[in-house]
Amino acid sequence: MRYSTTLVEHFRNPRNVGMMQNPDAVGEDEYGGCGDVVRFYLRVRDGKVAEARFQTYGCGPTIAAASVGSELATGRAVEQVLDLTAADVEAAVDGLPDDRRHAADIVRGALLAAARDYLGRQSAAVASGGGVQRV
Repeated sequence: MRYSTTLVEHFRNPRNVGMMQNPDAVGEDEYGGCGDVVRFYLRVRDGKVAEARFQTYGCGPTIAAASVGSELATGRAVEQVLDLTAADVEAAVDGLPDDRRHAADIVRGALLAAARDYLGRQSAAVASGGGVQRV
């Protein structure tokens, strides 16, 4: 079988798909080879990802990888999201064919971008002396 049962299940029933109103962070990544795009929205409470949602324009493996990526991020401290690897994403879908590994790469890239966006907003708010503001 080219795709795992887990991957097919996440493709058919993606979790946490869709936009988020007033997210605390947004991050996006794109694979230039085929134009796949993934965008994550994070809601953060007490330094942890309380909710992760995504939008994607891409192939089935990218949709499935974004779905598991949203699950991997939820409940983690934002700093721990920075430690997620493409291998973590690929393992969560029980593997990807060689020609679809970009799906894990762009999911990781979009999650990292979202985590960095959150941390940057926090630093900017502290530097301005205004404390942390919700965006």
